[in-house]
Amino acid sequence: MERERLLSPKQLSEIVGLSPAQIRALMNDGRLEFVEISSKTKMLTMSGWERFQRNATRVKRPDSDQPRLPLGEPQHHSL
Repeated sequence: MERERLLSPKQLSEIVGLSPAQIRALMNDGRLEFVEISSKTKMLTMSGWERFQRNATRVKRPDSDQPRLPLGEPQHHSL
C-alpha cells in the first residue's frame, strides 16, 4: 500500500491557490477532511482535497430543465 504525503494547511494552500485561513475554515466546517496528528497538528492529503472538490462542485442544469414561472410572478421559497 502506497503512503500518501501529508500536507500542512500552508502547503496545501500554496498548491491549490487558497489562503491557509481558507483551508483551515474548510477544515473547521467539516467540509475538508484531515488527519489529526495531535490536538494542534492537523494534516491534509491531496486525495482529501480532490474529494472536497468533487463534493463541492455543482453542475448547472440546462435552461430547458429549469422550472418556468409566469412573467411577473415572484418566486416563493418554502421555509
